[in-house]
Order: sequence, then C-alpha cells, then structure tokens
Amino acid sequence: MNENLIQAFRADAEALLSEVTTQPTAEEQERQTMLQEYHTRISTASDMMSRDYAIDDSLLAPILPRQGVVALVGSSDSGKSTLLRGLAMAVVRGDEEYIGFPLSPRTHRALYISTEDDEAAIARLMRLQVWDSERQNFEGLHFIFDTDNLLETIELGLQTYAPDVVIVDAFADLYTGPLNENNRVRSFLQLFSQLAVKYHTLFIFLHHTGKRTESLTPSKHNAIGSQGFEAKMRLMMELRRDPLHPDLRHLCIVKGNYLTEEYKHDSFVLRFMPDLRFEATGDRVPFEMLKERDVEREAEETEKLEMIRTLRDEGKSLQEIADMLGYGSRSSVHRILKRNT
Repeated sequence: MNENLIQAFRADAEALLSEVTTQPTAEEQERQTMLQEYHTRISTASDMMSRDYAIDDSLLAPILPRQGVVALVGSSDSGKSTLLRGLAMAVVRGDEEYIGFPLSPRTHRALYISTEDDEAAIARLMRLQVWDSERQNFEGLHFIFDTDNLLETIELGLQTYAPDVVIVDAFADLYTGPLNENNRVRSFLQLFSQLAVKYHTLFIFLHHTGKRTESLTPSKHNAIGSQGFEAKMRLMMELRRDPLHPDLRHLCIVKGNYLTEEYKHDSFVLRFMPDLRFEATGDRVPFEMLKERDVEREAEETEKLEMIRTLRDEGKSLQEIADMLGYGSRSSVHRILKRNT
C-alpha cells in the first residue's frame, strides 16, 4: 500500500480517536451547565473593583442613597409626611438642594403611596406647600391611593417612569402581619428591596415611633414593632419636635450603614414654616438634649419620695415602707432614696 495513504489513514484515525476520547461525559456536561448558571448569578471581586462605580452616588447627599430601602420614623404630629412630600416635590422640580443637603435627581419623577390621606386631603396640603406659579410643575409626581395589587402597580410605575424615589406612607397600613415577628417583617420588606435593586431606585418607608419615646434619646429602637424593620433599613431617620420651640424639628440619623459617626450623634435642626415647608437652620443639637421631660412621672416620683421620707421620719423600716407603698421589696425603696441623696 502507498506509504502516503497509510500515513493519511493513520492521521485520520488518531483524530477520530482523540475526538471520541475527549467527548465530555453526561456528568461533566451537567457540571459545565451548573458552572455557567452560577456565573450568571454572581460577580467576582475583581470584576466589581474594575467597574466604574460612582464613589458617592446619593439622591440627597450624603444621607439618602440613590438605591435601597430606608425609613423615616417619628410621632404622629412631627411632620413626617410633610417632610417626605416636600422631598418628592423638590425631586420633581429639579431643586439642587433640600433641607440643606445637595439634591441630585436623575429622572425628576417620584411615586408616593398614601394610605393615611386621600386625594382631597393631599391636594389641600400641596396647595399650601407651593406657590401658585408652581402648580403646573408637578406632572412627574404620581400618587397611589388604591393599594390593591400594590407591588404590581409600583413595578409598572418603575418600568414606565423610572422614578428617583418611591415613598411609602405608611408601612403599618400595608404590612398586615404581627409587627413583632422579625422574619415576616423582613420578608415583606425584601419584596421592596428587590424592586429597589432591579430598578435602581430608592424606597423610603414612613413609620411611627412608640408611645412616650420622646422622653427617650432618639434611637433606631424607638420605632414600633420588631427589630426586623430596623435591620432591613440601610438608613433610618427619626423626626421629632423640639421640646421647647414648637416651630422647630430635629432630623436625627439614628442608623446609617455608610455614614460616618459625625452624622449620627447630633440632630439637624429644621424650621417648620407656616406654609408647610421645612427650612434648614444650620444648627445641630446632641441627641441627649432632645429628651422631653416626663412632667407627670417626675411629679409622681417626687410625691412618692416625700411619702418615703415622711414614713422614715416616723420610724418605719424600709420593708414596712415597701409594704405600705406597694413595692416588691425594701431594695426598691432604698434605690429611690439613694437616687435623691
């Protein structure tokens, strides 16, 4: 046989044998499919660091991020809704600042979910907040009053108009489960967090603080309900009235995952104007100075102290005084006396 034909035949056979032996097995093919699926869902650290992310990408710099889930909490008469409505209006107008912070909207659109006020009430309030010449400038501010199929409606708005911010007023009206169940609260908020990431927008939840919390220092723990609500928030602010001046409000950043400590210990003092606008004063007040005195409780403790001293002067023992005043033990009476010596 021709030597050239033999060599060609041998080369073809080796190529065919190599192709057969390198064919992946079913197990190897399954692994390759799994690896491809995995890499569509993750980002490597090297890829992340090579991308051109903005160092300070904020809606209201530096406190409100461009994207995520945050909360504003406070008592029912602190002006929370007015503050957030004012933010939405500033976004739509394209203002360069709001309450003293630089504002950087991209689309100049906002979506406001209102469960506490109806359309007529909101319209009346907004007329007070804007000048007559501004009333035609708010086509980009959309309100939702019907909360049936709410997530679907919100996503339609995000797909169509790409709002800079979505304000949810109020959380407790939408979440119908027990507020003290961490897992259920977190699962509910996760639905909104996923929308925030998917559409690169910011959700702000309005929520209420517990009764008598204004006698306490501003804190992320003052919000009604579970730790699950606070834990899900990237940032949490508390708005409270000034203890002495009825026209002042204190915006307190009680949690900020990406803020330095200088923002978290002193309030930002705002003036609440008669036209329902907020004006930055430039002042800051330490949180410790914002606790309201509980006059009723102080009076009650003073009365008990006087009774204890009177009974002591009459020769009663600490245990006898405790029994007479309804304390569980003599140590309670001792602590009251020690606090006031």
